[in-house]
Amino acid sequence: MRTQSPGWLAISTDGFAAMNAARPPEHLIKELVQNSLDSIAAGQAGWIQLSTNHDGTSLHVHCADNGSGIDNLADLRVVYLTHKTDSHQKRGRFGRGFKEALCIAQQALVVSGGEQLHFLLENGERVTRQSPAAAARAGTRVSMQMAWPAEVVEPLDRYFARFLVPSGVALEVNGRRLQHRPAEHVLEASLTTEIYDATSQSWKKPRRRTAIHLVRCLQEETPTIYEMGIPVAQLEWSVPFHADIQQRVPMNPNRDAVASGYGVSLHVACLPALLEGMDADTIKQDWVGQAGRRCSTAVQQQIIKRAFGANIARSVPRMGNRHFDEDARDLGVQVINTAQTSGGFREMLRLFVPSAQELVRREERAKAAQVGSAGFSVAVARAAEATDPRQTWITRQGGEQHVARCLAFAVWFCQQLVTSCPVRQQAVSGQLTLNTDPSQTLYAHWSEGNVLTLALDQDCFWQNPLGPECLQVLIHEAAHAMNMHHGYEFRKELERLAGVAASLMLQRGGEIQERFSDLRDAARR
Repeated sequence: MRTQSPGWLAISTDGFAAMNAARPPEHLIKELVQNSLDSIAAGQAGWIQLSTNHDGTSLHVHCADNGSGIDNLADLRVVYLTHKTDSHQKRGRFGRGFKEALCIAQQALVVSGGEQLHFLLENGERVTRQSPAAAARAGTRVSMQMAWPAEVVEPLDRYFARFLVPSGVALEVNGRRLQHRPAEHVLEASLTTEIYDATSQSWKKPRRRTAIHLVRCLQEETPTIYEMGIPVAQLEWSVPFHADIQQRVPMNPNRDAVASGYGVSLHVACLPALLEGMDADTIKQDWVGQAGRRCSTAVQQQIIKRAFGANIARSVPRMGNRHFDEDARDLGVQVINTAQTSGGFREMLRLFVPSAQELVRREERAKAAQVGSAGFSVAVARAAEATDPRQTWITRQGGEQHVARCLAFAVWFCQQLVTSCPVRQQAVSGQLTLNTDPSQTLYAHWSEGNVLTLALDQDCFWQNPLGPECLQVLIHEAAHAMNMHHGYEFRKELERLAGVAASLMLQRGGEIQERFSDLRDAARR
């Protein structure tokens, strides 16, 4: 039976057209394709054919599929009307998509089942005519005539060529079949989506668990967010992958950009899978830091290690004459200036990376504990068994009294050097050690508490305690009172103390000769 009704939609078509006039042609035509995709049941061998051609005046669009069809064609005239419960796993926007394209059209035809619905302009008035189709057919066929210039044909073709076709669906665009592109990674995440609530007549944005298909970009493709195979927005990251979300993507009212914060949530969900293929420069980019701060502890630690390495410390400001950054570099540590990193990286670096001061102090305590545990006094060595190598070495180096005097001179000399700096007035003390590891040779060690430790098996301290080799080591160790490691500030302090030592020998030479005459005479012998 043939029926005719005035108008095309049950609302003002002109008003609805004004709302959609600014949308790009591809965003309107995609509504036809996504309706076709949604009409194909899971597991069905579906097909969709889209064609566009320009007659010099208007663009003609045809979209046909073998999907489930439309139960009641008359419902197409009512915006937001559908007899189906809305689902976040459908691409179309609950009774809107077809109507948004229709309101821009010059005329349209929809054929489904055994019926067809014509949207026509007659004598300047819009009319809708429903009639039996020439032949019943499966699926739906939509034809539209749009008042668009010929220049839109090429951009439309490029846009639809970017579709990610679901497995089992044959999609042809102007006679060219698009191939299915398998995902390299399939992830699961809880993401915000969109569902229309018919009761409140409003859009809700709940979170739903969904799959994310990461599909590698082809040459010259820009990483894009896809909604079940349909490109919806640029993806702001620097890895060559598209993210195909297997549920509705929340969009702004014009549906030309994703909802605020969605991109970061997507970065957080995908980053663990992408890290393995990223180089250090890529990992250091801002989007990684912003997403990383919301990832698990294990992922954050992996980000830091892959971006900066394992042997790192955070930079700290210079503290008086002590520059811990230099000391850390002297230990072979890479020092990271967190002020030059983005907020996310600063957060992660503070959580998982020690400061240069912490690292240097830890190294100093470990070394002091190692030397301290092996350190001993002359009295301890005296009490040792005759077979103890410490006692043997004291005897070899001139005996108990001589070793004690040599150590006393070393402590006195270093004390004069240390107190030449107004900020270091702490007393210097001394002890002995003995090298037992053939792979490491220790001459002397200076601990944070100004404890000077000399090795009994190093002859310079005991055979010629006033000689240049011994004094060189003592000046070097005294410089550690200000800087425990051999950085720039240590070298400056070493130069200063060399001058102090020379002045000491010139101005107090007589006192030294008198105080330590026994050591001078021993060296002559």
